Amino acid sequence: MDMRNKGKAGNRFWVVLILGMLFGSMLLGRTCLAAEEASRSGNKEFDIDARLLSQDDIYTIQLTLHNRGEDWEGTVRVSLENNYDSLNCVYDTVISLPQGSTKQFAVSIPVNSVEDRSKTVKVTLLDKKGRVAAEKGFKRFLLDGADSVSLGILSDSYRALTYLDMGGEGVVYYGGVEYPIDLVELDQDNLMGSLDLLTFLVIDDYNTGFLADAALERIQEWVDRGGMLIVGTGEHAEETLSGLDFLDVECVRINEPAENVSESDGGGSLEQLTLAELKDSAGRYNTDKDSMIMVSSWGDGAVELVPYALSDLGDPDQVINGWDSYVWELLHNANNYVKNLDYYSSYYDLDYIIRGIFRSFGNGSGSLNFGVLKWIVVLYAVFVGPILYLILRAMKRRDWYWGAVPATVLVGVLLVYFAGRGFEVVNTRVYSVTVEKLSGQNTGKSLGNVTYLHCYDADYREWELRLAERYDYAGPVFGNFYYGAVKDKYHYRICREGDRVFLGMNPDRGFEDGYFVAGTSQNMETGTISSDLTTSALRGITGTVTNGTSRDFQYFAVINDNVLYIYENLPAGETHTLEQVVYTSGQQSYDTLIEAYRHDYMSDYVFGRRGKDYDEIAALGTGIWEVFSREDLSGTVIIGVTRNWEKAVDDDCGETAYGCLYAVQ
Repeated sequence: MDMRNKGKAGNRFWVVLILGMLFGSMLLGRTCLAAEEASRSGNKEFDIDARLLSQDDIYTIQLTLHNRGEDWEGTVRVSLENNYDSLNCVYDTVISLPQGSTKQFAVSIPVNSVEDRSKTVKVTLLDKKGRVAAEKGFKRFLLDGADSVSLGILSDSYRALTYLDMGGEGVVYYGGVEYPIDLVELDQDNLMGSLDLLTFLVIDDYNTGFLADAALERIQEWVDRGGMLIVGTGEHAEETLSGLDFLDVECVRINEPAENVSESDGGGSLEQLTLAELKDSAGRYNTDKDSMIMVSSWGDGAVELVPYALSDLGDPDQVINGWDSYVWELLHNANNYVKNLDYYSSYYDLDYIIRGIFRSFGNGSGSLNFGVLKWIVVLYAVFVGPILYLILRAMKRRDWYWGAVPATVLVGVLLVYFAGRGFEVVNTRVYSVTVEKLSGQNTGKSLGNVTYLHCYDADYREWELRLAERYDYAGPVFGNFYYGAVKDKYHYRICREGDRVFLGMNPDRGFEDGYFVAGTSQNMETGTISSDLTTSALRGITGTVTNGTSRDFQYFAVINDNVLYIYENLPAGETHTLEQVVYTSGQQSYDTLIEAYRHDYMSDYVFGRRGKDYDEIAALGTGIWEVFSREDLSGTVIIGVTRNWEKAVDDDCGETAYGCLYAVQ
């Protein structure tokens, strides 16, 4: 064969081989990619579906899984995607899924365990070796698919109010999430059917006296259930307010632009607007002295009244410079007064206050109590020095000293090691506070009875603890506090296996604090707390409190007229006359009674000026915070703290358990 032809044939062979390898690798890659995509979408062997059943204070997620492949056993993991490589918390459920079977179960996540509700909820199936069998994401799942807030406009000047969506580019911060605004034009025909779909309702330049009584009643019901009503008045105040008698606001007079002297916050002048002088007949509104905007909570919603017509600001010669900031402030004012959103406005206060309380609770903040172990080390240090030398000199064996020291060191190390096995430096430590409402009254929140847990371990290793049978759910207290440093590493883990709930942590360092919340619908106490109190301007509260429970209260708190009083020692079955108060928040300048408790009363214990019982003080503070966040404090609330409480953890650990029992009268 001609060498040139042989060379060409050889070249063709290598070209064909290389092309074949490239084609094969591409085909293999495409096959693998298709397999991976099918697996990750949950469509190859598993069908994954999720539905949000409730979202008040606990997100209840119903998962439905169908297995079209072989028998499978493993873990179903629910997690929220975030901007970090690591996961804050994963919620695992151990299941078996035979071929052709369908299983449905629920995963419960506390609301205050979630940092950002707009994140994608991811459902992952992991086999026993931790390999991903299927995965599916659900975008904006905890928002129930909502991607905007609806702002309804009931006005004869609708086009002059379209600036309220900020040109389609603006967002409003609602429920901890930023949403774009979707405008809805309303009239008498579609008002009733549209209300339940709205977040905000703006009524401006509209005679509400023409609305049917049923429509006006529906507006009031809508506000009571959490809607935000914004009413513009100005020149049209009497007509706009004519049907809204339930607001208890009337127009006293109309001030023409030349009669105005105040400046608005929006960058323009109220002098250029026709202003309504409004009278707050019931005295329930807060009024901004500069803008004269009136706003108030209303049931679970809020009402805001503006002294001018909002439609006047939509004129080309509008006096407000910068619609974006003005509209944001307008909506934000109402947002701040919505009862159901109080959690989000106080989220960082919760973070700060609870963490501050827990840092002084137990031994979790660098002040480990080694107890007898500490004295063993101290005595050993003394013994190995002068005492050992004196003993050997008395025995006339001073030459043994340099041999006795290493032997004593070895014995000391072994002694410390074995002694330490019985102390908290070995096992996971838990401090728990359970807050329970007495007399079987519904708190109005789905949280029921809650337990806050402060946990840590001496090691870097991952740990997990089984909760007592009574617990239904668990989660981290702070959704945004901990993130691991390793990619794909979760920091908190909540696992359900059968009927039991486990909570765990994957720490980055030893003695790393973990803060959890767990909930149950089961009551551990059937007694009552009752009181016979009177209030006076000079003496505060006087009277008696009776402990009708089986628990002794080392301390108890009385909240009356939003003032906090602390007393000592109320044994089970006894009555305490309120004479010597240990502490009252009425003399403090803090915004809330829980802030006064945390920064004033507790600090005396933390820094040792009173010294004793700071665990009870911290436990009581946790109970006060929980009651403060869940109850209307217009009545009298009594909270007692007891050491005599059932442990929250049914596992190998050292736990100190406290209970806070309270009643509302």
